[in-house]
Amino acid sequence: MRSISIKRLASAIFSIFLTYGIQAQTVGDKSLQAGMVGGVGVSMLKMGTNYLSANGVGATFTVGTNFTKAFKESKNLAYTFGLEFDIENLKFKKEDANVFYRYTDKVIKSQKETVATTDKYFLMSERTYNPVYISLPIYLNFRTEFIGDFRYFANFGLRNRFLVSNKINDTGFSLDNLNDPLALWKNQDNIDMSSKGELFIFNSNIGFSAGAEWNFAGTTVLKAEIGYYYGFVPLFLDRSDDKKSLFILDNDLNKVYFSNKSTQNQVALKFSILF
Repeated sequence: MRSISIKRLASAIFSIFLTYGIQAQTVGDKSLQAGMVGGVGVSMLKMGTNYLSANGVGATFTVGTNFTKAFKESKNLAYTFGLEFDIENLKFKKEDANVFYRYTDKVIKSQKETVATTDKYFLMSERTYNPVYISLPIYLNFRTEFIGDFRYFANFGLRNRFLVSNKINDTGFSLDNLNDPLALWKNQDNIDMSSKGELFIFNSNIGFSAGAEWNFAGTTVLKAEIGYYYGFVPLFLDRSDDKKSLFILDNDLNKVYFSNKSTQNQVALKFSILF
């Protein structure tokens, strides 16, 4: 009987300490939060060429992991970092000049590549790039104490992004021989085309976001934020003359090659669940 009483007493003491420990460890006391993030946004393009223009706004979808680490000196100051995948589309259309390229199958040819018998020409009306980036964001996080179940914050920092893949979808007209005056243009969509080295492999933007955390269960929080991100690194390489793929025709019907030029600004809404 005595041993049973001791066991019961020990269990009661353990339960008290366990309960106290769970209650004492609030989300406001945690120095590290980690979880998943997802978001959607729109992209606005600022053009650097007169031959192409932005065709409305593009879309972006983000998914990845997110971490927030508080500074030892202050719980109201932290830094947020993560690993994210950005899946985007960037929409363009031609301006006054007719924009062409040469291609075989699904490969867009550069100026330096030898003309093959299988080559065709494409007169482009609209173009959509579909890049996928790995994003490494890092922000300073300024946040309040919890007011009830809510805490408010603002982020300021950088998103450094690296290009993983890119596909191009074009709408326009195809022609077998550009030099044949009797050749007929055929309405055509070129889907999942590739153009090597056109998009810059590195992209970076500086951003500001603000939002709130909701402590809805234990030390688990739901974060919602909206942010603006200014792209200061060009999306496209200023390619050397022999590597350019897009061209217009001058008054003498000579090919004048050029590179697409644009930067990107984004507005994004993100949600995170952190533990």
